[in-house]
Amino acid sequence: MPPVILATLASSVTGTEVPVPPKVTDAVLNQGSSTFDIVFPLTMLLIIAAVIPTALLTLNYFLSRWALGTRIANPARDEPYESGLPSTVGNVGERFDVKFYLIAMLFLAFDIEVAFLYPWAIHFKHGGWEMVVLLLVFLLLLEVGYLYLFKKGALDWDR
Repeated sequence: MPPVILATLASSVTGTEVPVPPKVTDAVLNQGSSTFDIVFPLTMLLIIAAVIPTALLTLNYFLSRWALGTRIANPARDEPYESGLPSTVGNVGERFDVKFYLIAMLFLAFDIEVAFLYPWAIHFKHGGWEMVVLLLVFLLLLEVGYLYLFKKGALDWDR
């Protein structure tokens, strides 16, 4: 490692100023790096990041055409197929029932619980029994929410 970096590391670890010989500092600062030396590695990285995926996609296209041959166009491939129905019913301006939105919002609201359980699992080993109590309180609040929605009939799909 260069002496300047070693001195910087030593001063950050010890908290005291470690002197750097003036010759070393001047040699590093007056090294004469041009703009090209700074920009060239980034430019090459961007070029490589564009060329490699493009080359792989092109290679995939030609190899799949060679291996599979030309495909016969089937008119059924152009037909819409949604949710297991062979053809769509209704038009674009048709309104959906509110229960679809309600179920989607409930899913989002209660799916967030997983996002809160991951940090709990990570910090569990550091918290001891306090973390268990926090988890039980959190799960109890979620269960109260589920029971409230169940009692109101929000989870009944046929209603």
